[in-house]
Amino acid sequence: MFKKTAIITGIALAMSAGAQADYDWELGAGYTGGTISQEVKNRVDKSQRIKQDNDTDAYDVSGTWYMETVDTSKGPLGEAAFLDASSSITVGTGYGKTRVSQQNNPDGETYIADMRYVAEGPGWKLSGVIVDLGFERAELGDNEVDTWNAGLGMYITETTTLVAQYDYQSLNNGNGSGIDAYGGTIESFFAMGDGGLKASANFGRSYISNSDDVDTYGIAGTYYLGSNIGIGLNWEQSEESGYEVNQYGVSAEWFISENFAVTLAYSDIVADDITGIYTAPGQQNQPFRYEASYEELGLSGIFRF
Repeated sequence: MFKKTAIITGIALAMSAGAQADYDWELGAGYTGGTISQEVKNRVDKSQRIKQDNDTDAYDVSGTWYMETVDTSKGPLGEAAFLDASSSITVGTGYGKTRVSQQNNPDGETYIADMRYVAEGPGWKLSGVIVDLGFERAELGDNEVDTWNAGLGMYITETTTLVAQYDYQSLNNGNGSGIDAYGGTIESFFAMGDGGLKASANFGRSYISNSDDVDTYGIAGTYYLGSNIGIGLNWEQSEESGYEVNQYGVSAEWFISENFAVTLAYSDIVADDITGIYTAPGQQNQPFRYEASYEELGLSGIFRF
């Protein structure tokens, strides 16, 4: 309910605000609903071991403060902070719930804090250098996962950034095994009249104790028809032990006014034809095939002032 109230309030504020392109603050709220489908079969006789569909709901709110007023005259409104090389601090929180068949329905909260600092100034030797710092805590039932991240990069051109990143994930509030991840992202904007194309590519490797490394890479692009409307596509693949998990996404962003925007996004994460051998008592040496997908649809809004 509070999510709907936040969006309605944002719409009312946007409609009552005058034309004010530049901004110092950005408030966001969103809802995402998803379905997890899982199926495990015996590869020999095709008998079904597990088939389960679970639903998820997630709500989130966030606030971002920009250290200097963001100039929106350099391109599409959706890329204003990127094109203006803006420094910012973001805090947010979310609440989610999973409805699991014939089990307790776990819920949990997420808390985030992120900072991006871009060094600026005429003649500065470090002008354009980017420093990213972030922390996230995710709680699901009795489990806690803490993630710290740090990034270092720069604007290699006025519209292109390259950032290297390190993440450390601590399971069970620091009492479980940790995951180290290294990677990088390149982003670039190509102007086309009032609109343009924002393209990005990312890559990374995660190191997990007593398991094979996980390689991840992906590409994304958003085409802006003008200053107010953007259509996005993205794809990402993760590989482990010869198996692949693919994520596909599409999104549409619309700035109803210069201060208020809504975004509709759909994504599908697919793990297909993962095979192995059962090790559970009574099922040893039985070959299995595992398939899973996670589909989600999200609606979000932002208000700037």
